[in-house]
Amino acid sequence: MDMSISTSWSVSAFRMLAVLAGIGLLMMTGSGAVAAGKPPPAPKPALYHVKDTKGLLSAAAKIGAEGGTIVLEPGTYTLKEAILFDGKSNVNLTGSGWNTVIKRVGEGDAIVFKGSCWSCTVRNMAIEGDVSAKSGSGIVFKEGQWSGICVVDYCHIRSFAQSGVRFEGNEKTPFSSNTVSNCWFTNSLGDQLFSRFNNDFYITGNQFGTGGDRIPRSGTLLDHSSAGNYTANYHWGNTVALRMIGCNFNRVENNRLEQSRENGILIGDPKGGGGCAFTIITGNTIHTNSEHNTGLFAAVEAYDAVETTFCTNQILSWDSNTVLAKNGLALGRGCGTWIVKDNIIRHVVGDAIVYDEKAGHIVKDNLFDTPKPADAK
Repeated sequence: MDMSISTSWSVSAFRMLAVLAGIGLLMMTGSGAVAAGKPPPAPKPALYHVKDTKGLLSAAAKIGAEGGTIVLEPGTYTLKEAILFDGKSNVNLTGSGWNTVIKRVGEGDAIVFKGSCWSCTVRNMAIEGDVSAKSGSGIVFKEGQWSGICVVDYCHIRSFAQSGVRFEGNEKTPFSSNTVSNCWFTNSLGDQLFSRFNNDFYITGNQFGTGGDRIPRSGTLLDHSSAGNYTANYHWGNTVALRMIGCNFNRVENNRLEQSRENGILIGDPKGGGGCAFTIITGNTIHTNSEHNTGLFAAVEAYDAVETTFCTNQILSWDSNTVLAKNGLALGRGCGTWIVKDNIIRHVVGDAIVYDEKAGHIVKDNLFDTPKPADAK
């Protein structure tokens, strides 16, 4: 037998079978671009349109690691437990306006992003808590692993026992680059926006208020959240409009902080610790604070805060016959090296500006109507 012919035929036959197998593989995959032995493309993020609670819960459960978008039609979606996205990124919840209402009944949160969650959004809806509940918040980001670039936009979040939105980062793996914008926060009893170890934030265009007998602890708490922008927000009726503890390099600009029961802005912890540095506070209207406690609280009070710029703010009372602050700006224990310049301070019962003149402050060119002819010491 001619072995060379036999071997040649065997090789040719093998090659032919391989070609036919490849053609079959291409036919089965439905794409000529997929070569034999290569994995199929990753699945695309899913898109779900839902109109009731059952559909919402089903869609949330189906979203995989690749993420997805859930569009909610107008209506009320009643939750007895939180919607949980655990370690999933690129998740988007989008309502159809504030007539899309996610209503949480009983104790607990409404929407929770847990673990490493990047580029997630909640937009264009109302989220409502149970006024009889003792715990729970509207949207919670927690137990993150360098999570960030998440957005909450154009939502009305109301009546939770704790917060409307909570960023619960930690010192080792803080959150970064999250945005909260154009939202209404009303009638939640804790810090309506709670931000802990949540750096490089952008918080803008929000309203933090109250009605009736539900008095929030604060409009916003920035707790060890640094290098962010807090801009064009409007506060009314909170115990304290804005609290900052352990924060550095933040800009607080062009906000309205008004009608607080105590301070408009409280920096640091009166009990000790939590100092802040390199903060810029400028262009804000801080008015009618110490309401319901006239003359007892400074409009702005600080502890352990250094290297701070406080310029071109206006501190006043819209109801100066009945509501006066104790001081305009009170720099307490541990404060040093502030620039306090070009502010207007009216309607206080004590000195407009209280500070230690040996602590390296620059205080000049401020207008105020207290009896002293120069900046108060």
